[in-house]
Amino acid sequence: MRILLILWAVPLVLFWTWFGLSAYDISFGTLFFSRRLHDVVFTIYGNTLGVPPQDVPAMVAWACLFDSGIIAMIAAFRWRARWLPQAIDLVRRHVALPGDRSRAAGQGGFSPDGASGPTLPAE
Repeated sequence: MRILLILWAVPLVLFWTWFGLSAYDISFGTLFFSRRLHDVVFTIYGNTLGVPPQDVPAMVAWACLFDSGIIAMIAAFRWRARWLPQAIDLVRRHVALPGDRSRAAGQGGFSPDGASGPTLPAE
């Protein structure tokens, strides 16, 4: 799973670093980070896809978000043994489910007559 996360994160970091530096023409004296190369690359991608070059960065951003969502779902599925019991416990503590009788019976610190707030020992 670590390899998958690394293979997902490294290209994103490299691309968005290049994009940010080249979009603002922070070239450090190299052609790679220049605005001129930035415009040429997105013109080539735009012509290949048949869209205006200024639309390509937004398309790449949506593709990155989509891929990130898929990676997050894979990670959540793989690590569900860690977070799922905690999430179920959290929901049970804060939400009264229709089949859950523990809150209706007054257990968990709440009074059975429906009054709000916990039952204090002095009452």
